[in-house]
Amino acid sequence: MPRPTPVPGPAGAPAAVVRRVRTAMSDLTVPTDSRISPDGRRVAVTVLGPWGSDVLITPAEGPALPLPTASSGPDGRSRHTPRWLPDSRTVLLVTEPAGPGRPRLTAWDTRTGARRELVTVPGAVEDLSVSDDGTEVLLITADDGAERDGMNLGLPVRLGPDPAPASYRPDTGWRRLLHGLLRSADASLLFAPVVLRDAGPAGLTVWNAAWRGGRTVVATVSEDPLPAGYYHARLVRIDLADGRAVTLHEPRGQLAAPAIGEDGRRAVVAEGISIVAGRPLLVDLTDDTVATAADAEDVTWIRFHPHDADRLLTAGWSGTGTRVADVRAGKGSSGTGVTVLHEEQAVLTGAGAQPALSLSGDGLTAATVREAPGVPPQAVVAPTSGPGAWIWRPVTAPDPAAARGEGGHGDLARVRTRQVAWTTSDGARVHGLLLDAPGIPAAAGLPAGTAATVPRARPLAVALHGGPSWQWSAGYAPADVLGLAPALAAAGWLVLLPNPRGSSGYGLDHARAAVGAFGDGDLDDILSGVAHLVAEGEALPGRSAVLGHSYGGFLAALAAARTDIFRAAVVISAPTDWLSFAHTSVIGGGYEQTYAIGDADTPEGRAALIGRSPLFADGGSGTPTLVLHGEHDRVTPLGQAHELYRALSRRATAPVELHVYPGEGHEFTGPAHLLDATARAEEWLTRHVVRASPAGDRTAHHALPRGAGPGPRPVPGPAPGLVHGTKEAP
Repeated sequence: MPRPTPVPGPAGAPAAVVRRVRTAMSDLTVPTDSRISPDGRRVAVTVLGPWGSDVLITPAEGPALPLPTASSGPDGRSRHTPRWLPDSRTVLLVTEPAGPGRPRLTAWDTRTGARRELVTVPGAVEDLSVSDDGTEVLLITADDGAERDGMNLGLPVRLGPDPAPASYRPDTGWRRLLHGLLRSADASLLFAPVVLRDAGPAGLTVWNAAWRGGRTVVATVSEDPLPAGYYHARLVRIDLADGRAVTLHEPRGQLAAPAIGEDGRRAVVAEGISIVAGRPLLVDLTDDTVATAADAEDVTWIRFHPHDADRLLTAGWSGTGTRVADVRAGKGSSGTGVTVLHEEQAVLTGAGAQPALSLSGDGLTAATVREAPGVPPQAVVAPTSGPGAWIWRPVTAPDPAAARGEGGHGDLARVRTRQVAWTTSDGARVHGLLLDAPGIPAAAGLPAGTAATVPRARPLAVALHGGPSWQWSAGYAPADVLGLAPALAAAGWLVLLPNPRGSSGYGLDHARAAVGAFGDGDLDDILSGVAHLVAEGEALPGRSAVLGHSYGGFLAALAAARTDIFRAAVVISAPTDWLSFAHTSVIGGGYEQTYAIGDADTPEGRAALIGRSPLFADGGSGTPTLVLHGEHDRVTPLGQAHELYRALSRRATAPVELHVYPGEGHEFTGPAHLLDATARAEEWLTRHVVRASPAGDRTAHHALPRGAGPGPRPVPGPAPGLVHGTKEAP
C-alpha cells in the first residue's frame, strides 16, 4: 500500500517532524525476546522488523552482533518462539508461512545451520514448552477462527484465506494443548518427525500453562473459548494422560505467568487484574493448597530459584521502570521476604511485552531485552550474582539507523523523558512521565503573544494508555496511542503520560482502584495532572489536548464530553457505549464484569453501563473530536466508533471526524495507515489547540465559541480504501 501524501511544510515543521518520527518507529528493527542457552554460552534472540520476524543466535560473551535486515530464509517465512534443548546446540522454533497456511515446528542445529520442519501444527502457536530432559514438547494452539484479545490486535486467527461467509458458532475457536514426543534431546532429532496429539482438556480453553515434562500441567482455563473467558479463568492441574482438570484456585481477578518447580511439587502463578501484573501465589501440588508467597507487587514473570526451592526470582513493573526481586517462598513466608535485586528506569521485556527474564541452567546468567529513554532496544545478558550482578551487557547492536541518529531517530534523540508526580483533588498521589524537547521551540503556529507570560510553557498533549491495567514505561519510543507521544514531543509539544489509578506499576491496590469507578477517580487523576502542569508553568493555559487508545480512548472521549478542559480530543479504538460493547466485543461479558462497570443481564446493570458510557455523557460545551478506528477490530468493534461519531455529529456542538482503516484491528500495524492516522491527529491538534483563537481558557472549564478558530488546513490524502466522515459545527 503506498504511503500517504507528505504533509507540506519545511523539514522542521511539526507535521514533518511527526511524520519522520513515526516513519522511523515503523522502520525500526528490534529484538523482542531473548532466550539464553542452558550452558549460558549463547542467546537465541527473536528479532522483529518491517520485513517480519526471525531468530538470531549470538554469543553471550563477545561483540554485539548486528540485527538482521531481512529474513534469513530464502522462503521469506517468519520464525519466532525459540526454545533451547538441553544440548545447548539445538533450538526448536515456530516457522510461519509467508502467505496463508499452517505453522510448523522446526528444529535448528545452530552449529551447522541445518533446519528441519518436524511437524505441521493444526493451529496458531501461542506458546511452546520443552521438557527438562528435551524429549517432549507441549504447545498451546488456537484453532482457526479463534478470537484474540487487544494484546493480539483483536483479530481472529486465520490459517488460510478469509472465509466467505465468515461463520460464528458456539463451542468453537478453542485453545488447546498439543503434546508430542521428540526422538532425541539433541541435534539428531533433525531426522525424526514428530507426531502431535490433542491433549485437551475437553470442554476447556487454555490461556497459559506451565510444564516441565511428564503428566502434570498447571494452567489457567475457562469454559468460554472467547477472550471474555479469560476474565473468568481459573487455575487447574491437568493430567496429560487423560486430560482431566482439577481446579486449584478461583482467583479474585485474573491469572498469568504460571511456573512449576524443578521437583514438580510446587507451582506459582501471578494473580492480578486484566493485563496481569500481580502478586505471586504458591500452589502445593501434593495437597492442592494455595497461599500468598509474600508482599511482592506487579510481578509479570516468576521462576523458582534453581538452587533454593524456597525462593522465587521475579521480574515486574516498578512505576515506570522495571524491578527484579528475590521472593521468599517457603511455608509461612507471607507478609515479608522480598529482596530487590535490581531496579532501574528502563524496560526489561520479553515476548509478552512485559518484564521477563531467561535464565541459564545454573541460574548464574540472565538474558532479556532492554530499552530505556534514548536507548533503542537491545538483547542483553548479565550475571545474577557477584560484583557485576545485573549489569547488562548488549549482545545485539542497536538498529543501525537508530544508532546513527538518522531521520526521525535524530528527532527522538532530542526528546527528554522525566518522571512527574502530582496530588489529586482527593489527596491521591499519581505518577507518570513527561516528554519534551528542550532545544526545540514550542509547537509552531501559536498566536502572537500566547507564551509571553509563561515563556517556557508549551501546548500540552495528554496521552492515555489502554488497559487500564497497563502503564506508560520508560522506553525508547513509547508506542501506545499510535506512537504519537515521542513524535509530538519532538515537534515542540509537552506530552504527559499519566499512570492514573487502574494502572500497573504501583501495586495491585492501585490497579484495582478503577474497579467500579471507571471515569471517576481515574479521570480526576488526569485532570489534576493538567492543572498541576499549568500551575508549574510547564503547560500553556487553555492549550491542552487529550488522546487515548482503547481504555485510554474511553477516558479521552469522556473528558471531551464532560469537561471543557481540552481544546481537542483524539479517540482511537475506544469503547464508547458499554451496553453495546457487552454484547458485541469478544471480551464482552468478561471485561466489564471484571471492572464492575455494569451487568447487561439486569435492568440496574444496563443502566450502570449506559451511565458510564461517553456516548451519553454531558457537562461540557463540546470538544472537537477526531475518531480513528480499525475496520476489523473485534475487541472494540467498529460500531463503537460509529455510535460516537453519530452522537457527536447530531449534537453539532463541535467539529467531529471519523476515519476507518481497512483491514486493521485493535491497533494499527500497516505503515501507511499509521502514517495517515498520525498525520491526521497532528493536524487536528494543530488546528484546534495550537492555531485556535485564544478566546476562553478551557483549563478553567470555559468553552470555545462555536466556530472559533481558523478553518481546516489541508491534510494528507486518505490511504487507499480509507473510509471517513466529517461534521463541522455550525
